[in-house]
Amino acid sequence: MVDLTGITSATGTGTTRGDNSAAKLADDFDDFLTLLTTQLQNQDPTDPMDSNEFTNQLVQFSSVEQQIQTNQNLESLQSLLEMNNIASAATFLGSDALIMGNKGDHDGSSGITWQYQNTAATEDLTVQVRSETGTLVYSEAGSTSLGLHTFDWAGIDTAGNPVAPGEYTLNISATNADGAALSPPIAVRDTITAVDTSGLEPIFTVGPNEVGQSDILQLVHRN
Repeated sequence: MVDLTGITSATGTGTTRGDNSAAKLADDFDDFLTLLTTQLQNQDPTDPMDSNEFTNQLVQFSSVEQQIQTNQNLESLQSLLEMNNIASAATFLGSDALIMGNKGDHDGSSGITWQYQNTAATEDLTVQVRSETGTLVYSEAGSTSLGLHTFDWAGIDTAGNPVAPGEYTLNISATNADGAALSPPIAVRDTITAVDTSGLEPIFTVGPNEVGQSDILQLVHRN
């Protein structure tokens, strides 16, 4: 079962900064009109007030109102983009992702799939699966040919007995013909169980790993 707690909605009933600014502007404009009306009613007919100042203030109110409206539109656009990002990230949940790394989650039945790539001539190679405590639970000879290889671990120990669910790590011991150690890059395929959209880039929980969307090498949707 996937975890939806990492997804937060971009919608809500709270007011935005644009809404608050618009309300404040409306209050200020009401005060301005009240003051203007009072002064006009009490002005000296023989020495009327200069209307230029009030006209300039009206122009300023109009300019500020337009700016607030622009900000409100931008906030609405940002909210729509956030909702779109959340909806897009949510489609990843429950899918399998291939990422660089050697740690995976064993759920007790399906085991873990890793990939490794021999980029140099390899004489000897052994794959080792270790528990979270570092205990060696499974070992076998791996492929020494150049290129990409897949290792499907069935969730068993070397004797063929099922192991407990949990986090397991793949280590590869490899050497070339001269006995020099090699370090083939390793990738793991695991299920995306949660996504955090609070930052600029969604962060996905892939097994025991947390990665950005750009770190996902391959995405496989389950049927």
